[in-house]
Amino acid sequence: MDKLTSSVLSIVNTQTDGSYKVIDVKDMIDGLPGKLKTDATGISNALQYLSERGFVDIRYSDKNTYCVCSLPKGRTYEESVSADKARGKKSFRNQMLLTFFGALLGAFVGGGLAGLLFLLI
Repeated sequence: MDKLTSSVLSIVNTQTDGSYKVIDVKDMIDGLPGKLKTDATGISNALQYLSERGFVDIRYSDKNTYCVCSLPKGRTYEESVSADKARGKKSFRNQMLLTFFGALLGAFVGGGLAGLLFLLI
């Protein structure tokens, strides 16, 4: 799922909470992050994609207004993505710390062995 579609799903999940709500396309466009600017056609395509795959249900649409509801699949998808992001940040931090201290220990042991070898020769 691309970033625009994921952001539209997030907006629908936030605004509907599992019940049908009427949402204007302008409100969805205003709710998008700054990097993801689009028009009504982009929002319409994203909602159609989400509806076809069972993430949201569109009861009706009228020009620039949609009556939508987030389905359980859409809510669990967003929760799993946010959990993966949190886990990824924590994992990356742990990898960086492990790499740093492993390199420090390797340098210390290598220097000690080189000094010992120098004294024996």
